[in-house]
Amino acid sequence: MKNFVKNCCRLRPDNKIGRYRLLLTLVCLGAALLAGCAPVRPPEPKLAPVSAGELLQILRTQGQHFQTLQGTVSLRMTHAGKQHSVKQVLLLQRPDMFRAEVLGPFGQPVMTVAAAGDSLSAFVPGESRFYSGPATSENLYRLVRVPLEIKQLLQFVFYDVPLLPESSGGVSVENGFYVMNRQSADGRRQQLRFDDQRRLRQVRYFSDQVELLQANYDVLRDDDGLPLTLRLNLPMDDMEVELVWRDVRSNGELPASRFHLMPPAGAQVLALP
Repeated sequence: MKNFVKNCCRLRPDNKIGRYRLLLTLVCLGAALLAGCAPVRPPEPKLAPVSAGELLQILRTQGQHFQTLQGTVSLRMTHAGKQHSVKQVLLLQRPDMFRAEVLGPFGQPVMTVAAAGDSLSAFVPGESRFYSGPATSENLYRLVRVPLEIKQLLQFVFYDVPLLPESSGGVSVENGFYVMNRQSADGRRQQLRFDDQRRLRQVRYFSDQVELLQANYDVLRDDDGLPLTLRLNLPMDDMEVELVWRDVRSNGELPASRFHLMPPAGAQVLALP
């Protein structure tokens, strides 16, 4: 190759045709050299064929694996460009039992929220105020910045995502992922994306072609597949919630009393809407 370049450099064209030929030769040579230096892309792994029924069965089995979770989480909420971050100690139990201890800058509890069934209560020790009311998505968002009903939240955290009933759809392969598009008779649609190990990594929900919610699972624990990072996007509300477990134990026994709060003596009792 060096001799070829040297020989090209020794050419002395005597006319315009010679100059044109020399220029064309150098351009072709440069293109060849660039092509030779370009990185070689590894081929995408080929995914073995799988049916929609097989993927759904794997998903249902995985979704029933966890019954309780407890640990510390970092919660980041972004709404209309404004960001709010907080650390919490979470205790969760199927199907609708929830407890969150919101931590202050030095790790001290600044609020405790508990819910079981349709009832929700919260105590703010710094203000000596006790709140109680229905366990609605609005109240949960008001207290701990999570914009879902408790039962829905637990489904996503427990890796047991809601599935559309009586839906149909097939499986395709896109960019190394299995992609399943499911359509219901009323126009609702959901898209599920699985990795090469057939683990759910993303689910999206649509109504009349408008995306309502997207859930992404970025980190899965090696031993049992528990998602350690969950990102929820709600495009219609311009909102994103990211939940990251810092330490978590699964399927331990949690006393029912942990999900019920009583107002301390002297606390001001207020009603949630």
